[in-house]
Amino acid sequence: MADKGGRDALGFQLSSSLPSRVHPVAACVLCISALAFAYAFYNAFLHPLRHYPGPLLWRSFRIPYVISTHRGEIHKRFTEFHTKYGPVVRVAPNELSYADSRALKEIYVTRPGHLPFERNRTSFKKMSPTEPNSIVNWHEEDHTRYRRAFANSFSEKSLKEQAPVIESYVDLFMEQVKKRKAVDLEKWLNYLTFDISGDFTYGESWDCVANGKAHPWVDIAQDFGKGLALIGSINHYPPIDKLLRHIIPKRILQRSMDHRKLSMEQAQKRIALNVERPDWVTPTKKYSDQKDHFTDAEWGSNLLVIAFAGSETTASALTAIVRMLLQHRGVLHRLTAEIRDNFQNESDMTVASTSNLPYLNAVINEGMRLGPPNAIGVPRIAPKGGDTVCDQWVPEGTYVTYNQYSAYRQPYNFRNPNSFIPERFLHPKPEQDNMAAFAPFMVGRHSCIGAKVAYNEMRLILARLLWSFNIRLKDDLDRWDWGEQCTYLLWDKKPLEVTLEHASK
Repeated sequence: MADKGGRDALGFQLSSSLPSRVHPVAACVLCISALAFAYAFYNAFLHPLRHYPGPLLWRSFRIPYVISTHRGEIHKRFTEFHTKYGPVVRVAPNELSYADSRALKEIYVTRPGHLPFERNRTSFKKMSPTEPNSIVNWHEEDHTRYRRAFANSFSEKSLKEQAPVIESYVDLFMEQVKKRKAVDLEKWLNYLTFDISGDFTYGESWDCVANGKAHPWVDIAQDFGKGLALIGSINHYPPIDKLLRHIIPKRILQRSMDHRKLSMEQAQKRIALNVERPDWVTPTKKYSDQKDHFTDAEWGSNLLVIAFAGSETTASALTAIVRMLLQHRGVLHRLTAEIRDNFQNESDMTVASTSNLPYLNAVINEGMRLGPPNAIGVPRIAPKGGDTVCDQWVPEGTYVTYNQYSAYRQPYNFRNPNSFIPERFLHPKPEQDNMAAFAPFMVGRHSCIGAKVAYNEMRLILARLLWSFNIRLKDDLDRWDWGEQCTYLLWDKKPLEVTLEHASK
């Protein structure tokens, strides 16, 4: 049937219903969708890592990884994946996560005849090009310089000289908490460890314990780690990573910059003092002045890292340990008995005298197994030419990480992995507990240089607290697991509200 113009009505309707040209926006969407599909298909089915197991969406895109990081849930996802897929999981198109204890030495310790797995440049990228290198940046030559110099401040000789300083701060801490019947130990343990690290790093206490509140530097530091973690997650998207930084809350970025600025000022003041004292600067400066001169900027950058790492990680471990003790009264009673049986007077407890209590050391290690200070491991990158890890080939440029929290929560590493059982560290049974999987301060040339200081502080603080007080959780029904908290670079700790009853001697 034709209309007056001689055109077929049906033909007119069909032709007029089709667009004469594709809309530019629609074309753009189609193009992006096709590219995304092709990218995902390649990553999932054609990529050199295609044979490694992992969730399909995570193998195809890094976006789920970034979202989980920003939510503070990355440790939970990794643990779920390792439980489902096994000791090696592909958690991003170009990244493998390990819970196999063999990966510790094969990734972090240089093997004879193998190239080293260097620090992942993306994760350890500086916040700005003008920022000086530090002991945690990826630059290997500078890391070696800094570690060689700071090693002098963590020698056995230096640790003995520093012990009285630690003891004096713990004395003040005990004086303050003895005045109170209830405290938030999460805050007070932070006050104490930051005061100690401030003294050792900048030559003066932050006076958090004395004042019963956080110094601005300490307050700002709480967002510093979070800022580093969030920035590290978006560094995977150059050249738009600078644009993506706008999705990070301005408060966190600003506080990170404020923290760095204040730290630089404090470092300049400490170096200008030019005095010798038992701390983390004097032995380092002696070495640096003689053999490997540090610039002012290098001092500022490194002292910031040392001060932060030497306080927040110890406070986190202590908070986790105390919470677990209070949730497990049998363990608490056994540890309390060990401490009170070994010391008749509070003044008898020193860094040296508390170092050889077997059950105390077991409790500390078990606490760090369930609540490791660094939950998500330290990323590395496969060397040129690739290498094998856990008997499987890893192509050059692949990101690899041994994720501590996930590894410690796996039944193929530890029996009853989610249970607080310090006895496993007293008499280890290899068929039940794989102690080779446990490395809370990591291993190799990038392991934590201050691990012994942390143990010294934790042993003395726990011993003094349990000798003096019968401690209870304010809420007896508080039974949540440490891993339920958010973690970024470090744990976003919840309050630890407790009641304190002076122990009868």
